[in-house]
Amino acid sequence: MFPRSTAVLLILASAALAQNVDGPQPTGVEFARTFPYSMAGKLIFTQGEEWFQGRGTVIRPNAVLTAAHNLWDADRGFSTDLIFRRSFYDGQSAGDQYASRVYVLGGYRDNARRYGANDVRSFTQDLGALLFATPVASGSAAGWWANAGALAGGQPLLALGYGAQFHDGEELLSAETTGGFERIDDAFYDSRSVVFEGGMSGGPVFVRDSNGALFVAGVVVAGAVDFKAGGIRILDSGAAAFIRAYMR
Repeated sequence: MFPRSTAVLLILASAALAQNVDGPQPTGVEFARTFPYSMAGKLIFTQGEEWFQGRGTVIRPNAVLTAAHNLWDADRGFSTDLIFRRSFYDGQSAGDQYASRVYVLGGYRDNARRYGANDVRSFTQDLGALLFATPVASGSAAGWWANAGALAGGQPLLALGYGAQFHDGEELLSAETTGGFERIDDAFYDSRSVVFEGGMSGGPVFVRDSNGALFVAGVVVAGAVDFKAGGIRILDSGAAAFIRAYMR
């Protein structure tokens, strides 16, 4: 029904290939409907006259965190007709809701205009928020954690999204790192132990704290199947300030 999104873009072509690379695989409906994974969902929107798909996660009762490039384009401006389909799987969701307001992180529009959406300098600011008039998940929300150290460590990290390159966008996908993420520039990190396919933009990256609790600590913003790498915009102090100021 909707064209496949080209929102997940190529990152550093010079990245060396890794031996153990995890590609996105369907999670199954039971996983997709289990908290906090059930806070993730498919975002459908228009830019100009075209339909696109992105991903997002409920991190406040009335707010969804996503990638800025899902919400704004240098040629077409802000996306319109934004609908969030929470916990979507095989044509069914836990609820569909239209966004009433959107925000992008300060600096993203300037960088995307100047350098292009594919540039690392744009990825460093690639964070956005959708607000809704009523709670998206009956008041529930995934926790979030601005902790770059948790992303760069050796523990497995789980990224979620809906594919639009090798998968049809009907199933929630997961991809797990084996070596954490490395800083490329400012708040843009990548990992050569994981692949994000086209269409996963805006999906959450989950980490565990010392007690085993899961938190969203990053957002998928870039992928490169040919170069075996996946890129994220981490949640740092700037992201935390953005969330507290606008996702209320």
